[in-house]
Amino acid sequence: MKKIMKVVILIILIFSAIFPAMLYLNPNFGSNPSNYQKAGFANFKNYDNGKFQNLEKFEMMTGEISIFEFFKKDTSRKPKKELKQEPIQIQEFCKTGSKRLKFSWLGHSAFILNINNKIILLDPMFGKYASPIPIPSLKRYSSGIPFSIDELTSIDAVIFSHDHYDHLDYSTIKQIKNKVKKFYVPHGLGNHLKRWGVNDHKIHELNWNQAIKHDDIEFVCLPALHFSGRGPFNRNSTLWASWAIKSPYGNVYFGGDSGYGKHFVDIGQQHGPFNFSFLDCGQYNGSWKYSHMVPEESVQASIDLNSNYFIPIHWAGFTLALHSWTEPVERSLKHAEKLNQKILTPKLGQIVTLHNEMNDYNSNWWRGI
Repeated sequence: MKKIMKVVILIILIFSAIFPAMLYLNPNFGSNPSNYQKAGFANFKNYDNGKFQNLEKFEMMTGEISIFEFFKKDTSRKPKKELKQEPIQIQEFCKTGSKRLKFSWLGHSAFILNINNKIILLDPMFGKYASPIPIPSLKRYSSGIPFSIDELTSIDAVIFSHDHYDHLDYSTIKQIKNKVKKFYVPHGLGNHLKRWGVNDHKIHELNWNQAIKHDDIEFVCLPALHFSGRGPFNRNSTLWASWAIKSPYGNVYFGGDSGYGKHFVDIGQQHGPFNFSFLDCGQYNGSWKYSHMVPEESVQASIDLNSNYFIPIHWAGFTLALHSWTEPVERSLKHAEKLNQKILTPKLGQIVTLHNEMNDYNSNWWRGI
């Protein structure tokens, strides 16, 4: 018995030594803030005891859920076939000479925008899996994105909301880093980018309620109710955020991931109105109700934000919860109609241009898939 215990203890010790090394050597996990950075963060209102924190009530888990629930067969949780996308002629999309706002939703929470000929990416996660290693259950619904990254020669700005794998992807950064002029990110997230080879001078880190100008576009880093972390030992070591994107050609609110809170009313009063609000409406569960909204809350948040059009996001990309893959958008449509809130449900890859007639972007494309 003593020999068995010695072997078990030895295995545990070896694993304890190897596991941190595996985390360090695998670039997918990124990098943590330095002690020097942490000393600076300590002056922030939303940083305490070595961690970023929410300033509204927040609980990570409010109920028990078994990991085995995710392995139960439920065909409604994923599309029966690969999702098709509207192909984007990216050179045409990026063409100069048009002073307007247009965008395309690329699935889940990823967007490409053209605002007065400035090309902006929001949470560009173009990888196959929402995980540091390939996990079949976390595979993307579509085969990729609706344009060739090779043909996207220049990117003016990239915005990230937080560092979770379904939003920040190592393989994507490797593909785009040399094309990007500026990265605008919440505090601490830049460490991941620097480890992945992004030049320090390209990265601008912001705290909540800080703004930065990019020519005639203003990016405002704003609160969200969420959390961060890419490994077992760095929970909340980097900040999470939502963003207001303001320009003479239109205003956009990008919610990233967030639970419902009073911050939406505050943001609407201080930074609204918005032409579009891109709001998280999927991957929810009662056990994590503080970090992800249910669709009805997303609709209400768009109203709080003083947003003209609500765009449901955080669905049609990956399965990260137990609901059916179309439930988020169906519930969003139903509640938007009830509250008389305008909603757009564009196809993946479809180009949406801000103009007076927006009905072209409301097909129920997911039905029957």
